[in-house]
Amino acid sequence: MSQVKTKICHLSSVHFALDTRIFYRECLSLSQWYKVSLIAIHPKAERIQGVEIIPFKRFHSVRWRIILGWIIMFIKAVKVNAKVYHFHDPELIPTGLLLKCLGKKVIFDIHENIAEDLFDKPWIKQPKRIYRLFAVFESLACKLFSIILAENSYEKRYAQKAKRWSTVLNYCDTDFFKPYKKTVYQHQLNLFYSGIVLENRGMLQVAEAVYLLQEEGYDAHFHCVGELYSDLNNKLEALPYWSKINSKMHFYGRLPLEQSYAMAPQMDIGLCVIWPMSNSVESLPTKWFEYMACGLPIITSDFPFYKQMMQKSGAGICINPKDALALKNAILELHLDVKKTELMVENGQNAVLNNYQWKSQIPLLAKVYTDALG
Repeated sequence: MSQVKTKICHLSSVHFALDTRIFYRECLSLSQWYKVSLIAIHPKAERIQGVEIIPFKRFHSVRWRIILGWIIMFIKAVKVNAKVYHFHDPELIPTGLLLKCLGKKVIFDIHENIAEDLFDKPWIKQPKRIYRLFAVFESLACKLFSIILAENSYEKRYAQKAKRWSTVLNYCDTDFFKPYKKTVYQHQLNLFYSGIVLENRGMLQVAEAVYLLQEEGYDAHFHCVGELYSDLNNKLEALPYWSKINSKMHFYGRLPLEQSYAMAPQMDIGLCVIWPMSNSVESLPTKWFEYMACGLPIITSDFPFYKQMMQKSGAGICINPKDALALKNAILELHLDVKKTELMVENGQNAVLNNYQWKSQIPLLAKVYTDALG
C-alpha cells in the first residue's frame, strides 16, 4: 500500500507559475516526496508534471496587489488545506501570519535583498516609509517562519534576525538544459538575454551597442525573452537611431523556460549587464548558470563580486554595464577571437557541472521541510 503524500502549497502573487526557481527548481524537486500545489499567476487551473497549478489573477496595479493580494491569496490557500505553506513574496507575510494562526507550518523564501531592493525599485515613491513598515513584518516573519535565502550575501541580514534559516542557492538544473546545449559555435552576432526587462538591466546600452556594431559594418541581433515594460519601450523608441536598429531588436515577451532556451543553439553570446544596485552587486544571476549550461560565453557587469566569480569560472568578460562602447568592444572581442570564445564556453560548461548544480541544493531544500514538519 503506497503512503499518502503530505500536501504542501507554494504561494506567489507576483511571480508567474512557471517561474524558474519556484516551479522548475523547488516544486518539481519537492514533488518527489510531497503532493505539491502552486498558487501563482497563470491563465488556468491545470496539473503540470504532477504539480497542481491554481491560478491567481495578475494585478496590473502594484498598489491594489499589495492591498488586496494577500487577502485573496489567504482565501485560496485555505481551500488547499496543505500542511506546509511556502510563500515567495514579502507582501504575502500577512497571509503567512494568518496561516500560522491556523496551525500551519510556514516557509518564507527570500529571493532578493528585499530591504535594499525597496530603494532600487522606481515605482516605490516613499521607500523609507515602506522600509519601516516592512521591517515590522520582517521581524515577525523571522520569529515565526522558517526562512530560505536564495543568496549567501543575504545571510548578513538574516543570520541574526531569523530563528530558523537555510540558504538554498539558485543553481542550474543541468539535465534540464541538455536539449538546449549549443554544439557548434558559429561565431555570428546573435546576442541573447532572458529575464526581467528593465532599463537597469542595460537594455538601452544593448541597443546602443547594436547600433555601434551596425555603424562598423557588423550585423548584430539582440534576442530578448521577458516582459518589456511600457516605459522602457517608450525610451527605446525615443532613441535617435531606433529606426536603424529596430529590426535587429527582437522582443519575444515572457515565455516558458523550454521555449526561451530552445533558441539558445542559435545564439552566440549571453548578456547580463545589470546596473549597480544594492540588490545586484552581491547576488549571483541565475542566467549565468543557464548560459553556461547552454554553451554561451557571457558578458556581464564588472562588480567586484562578479569579476571574482568570472575569474574563477573563466566563462566570460566583465564590463562597465553603463558603457555601451565597452559592451560593443566586448562583443567584438568574443566574435573575433574564436579560440578565446570557445575556451570560455568550455570553461563555463565545466564550471556549471562541477560547482553550480541544482542537485547540490535539493537536500538543503528537503531538510527545511523535514525540520518544519518535525
